Amino acid sequence: MITRTRVTRHFLIVLLSGVFFTGTCPAEAIIGRDGSIEGFGKLTWGISVEQAEKAYPDLYFGNYELVNRKEAPEKIYYRSVRPGKTGGVVFESYEYRFKGDAFRKIRASLRSKIGPRTLVTQAEASWGQMAEYLVRKYGEPKERRTEYMTEYLVVVKEMRWEVGGVYIHLNYKGPKGVNEDQLIFEMGK
Repeated sequence: MITRTRVTRHFLIVLLSGVFFTGTCPAEAIIGRDGSIEGFGKLTWGISVEQAEKAYPDLYFGNYELVNRKEAPEKIYYRSVRPGKTGGVVFESYEYRFKGDAFRKIRASLRSKIGPRTLVTQAEASWGQMAEYLVRKYGEPKERRTEYMTEYLVVVKEMRWEVGGVYIHLNYKGPKGVNEDQLIFEMGK
């Protein structure tokens, strides 16, 4: 009787920890032995859709995006389970982009609303957090740009890195006529 109770208790602990912590592991770049960025999360650059679906069983097709009229459109996939934090930031959505049948880019975004009592939105605060994380991890950006709509209202902030053939782009878009701003993080080959 005592053994059965212990086994049942351990089973419940394992089951509940799986429920509460699903998708909360960090979604980070895959770093190779030589320091190069080899992919993101469980996916390495160039992996096929079929292999990606094995790595992430909850991966599903979303839509196409035509980037260049002379090339085939990118296939955009999403996951039903939200990955964990990237650089300490919890993004709303992650897009896994494939060109042909090869994984080429990850795009994460976070939108937040601006209200009458909002001094700093979640997206703007997360910009600072992500920027610090990326500078700590990859050094100073290759490009940095900030544009202002007025003297006090930031419209666009951008930072770009090139790390061993992989680009990293962090972009904050302030409100333009709507009460919503957006933080976008992209990494791709």
